[in-house]
Amino acid sequence: MSSTAVSILVPLLGQSAELPSTLEAIEQYLHTTGFEFEVRVLDTRSGNGLGAMLRRGVSEAKGRIVVVVDPELPYAVAAIGDAVALIDSAACDVVFACRRDSETGYALARTLLAPILPDPAIYLKAFSADAARLIFNEAKLAGGGIDLEIAYLANKYGLRIERLNVAVTAELHPKRTFGPVSLVPIIAIRMTDRRMGYRAPRRCPVCFSHEVWSWSQIPGNVICACSRCKCRYLNNLPDVDETQPVRRVLRAHPSSIPADAADEERSDSAREKTSLRRLATVRGQLTSHARVLEIGVRDGSFGAAAAREFEYVGIDPATAAARAARSRGLEVYCSTLASFVNTGPAFDAITLFHVFENMSEPHDALARIKDLLKPGGAFFLTTFDTEGLLFMMADSKRVARNFRTHRILYSRSALIELLEHSGFEIVSVGPDFEYRDQKFVRHRIASRWPRLASLANALLRLLPDPLLVSSGSIRILARRRAGSPANTRAIRSVEATHAR
Repeated sequence: MSSTAVSILVPLLGQSAELPSTLEAIEQYLHTTGFEFEVRVLDTRSGNGLGAMLRRGVSEAKGRIVVVVDPELPYAVAAIGDAVALIDSAACDVVFACRRDSETGYALARTLLAPILPDPAIYLKAFSADAARLIFNEAKLAGGGIDLEIAYLANKYGLRIERLNVAVTAELHPKRTFGPVSLVPIIAIRMTDRRMGYRAPRRCPVCFSHEVWSWSQIPGNVICACSRCKCRYLNNLPDVDETQPVRRVLRAHPSSIPADAADEERSDSAREKTSLRRLATVRGQLTSHARVLEIGVRDGSFGAAAAREFEYVGIDPATAAARAARSRGLEVYCSTLASFVNTGPAFDAITLFHVFENMSEPHDALARIKDLLKPGGAFFLTTFDTEGLLFMMADSKRVARNFRTHRILYSRSALIELLEHSGFEIVSVGPDFEYRDQKFVRHRIASRWPRLASLANALLRLLPDPLLVSSGSIRILARRRAGSPANTRAIRSVEATHAR
């Protein structure tokens, strides 16, 4: 097994009496780690200014990980190994070392550029080779503002950034890089971006816009936000196996059904009442003996209610969920939407209850749904709304938890535009309410507002169980129009939505 190749860059803007001892300390430490390494000193002959030196050094670096260190080395040399370990373990793409007191401050730069900034007083930054080439090939500034530009571009391109706390041996001052105000580099970066001087980031998978930025980070991924359509989505959407065969599963193993934290808190009565409420909305758009397709059967409660009145068919890629639904006597296929083949007539209605958020290609999914639906057929969709009041009131950390199971969170306006461009006519849009057990509501209140728990428990005793509550979701009822939708594949053929 080959060892990790590391390139150490030491930018030298002036004469440094400590440089020989710095190089010796770095080499002695790296010899103990077993890394394959090279140490390059960057001086004024490599270019004019810090930015030009770093661009030259990154272009000539041969290692799989690039680390920029301070010539005086005011921190323990082992901090270099910690930064390399973060990159080598694939925990992140960029590491900014900082002191504990430097994680706050510089509010102007954090507001206008990026929430995570490098420490302006020390040089210790680590990059994967791909991230380093992407960032420094696009960087334009030549002076100390390169640190701000690096942070901005890492945020723009959806790279995972982590802080590394280091202890410094002396009092340091931000004398070499951006200062407390940094108006000049901030304006230069913003004007360069406005003139399209930087490479465009990944396009939004919903509206194909380039107006995206990093909104939050979760383990192993970055959540991006589109300023045009107000959607949130994972920067690296996981690959889906669309080639798995369609199969019926006849044996039931209800105990193995996967459930998220919200489902564990809802009883069967709450699920069934929610399903009956949703069925009442669908019933008003259908005639008797209509064919209904449910994509994502979950626990099968909606299918059990719909099968009493209509010809029901369900599909779910999860084997355990399909088995449990089949055990209730339902016609359910273990299949993805792309691989499902309809052997009967076109469906009169198709329903998706919090399933659309899990689809990586919304345009392809809606095109497939349109093929399965007959002209004038009803399409019933429930999903989270990023423009809703509850979503805007929640902090980013709480909202980021949704991306443990979801891939894209849509806004109301983006969904309406997406459906209309895909060949659907909007019939109604409104809030979606679900029944939840009181123990679920008590748990939510106690975890978020512990001081109000006793008062809330007293009030809940006066209310029915389960309760009809809102989770910040919306329901959209649409009908398929005749004719072909907008040619979104032609738009994506110019530039892929999710590829650099």
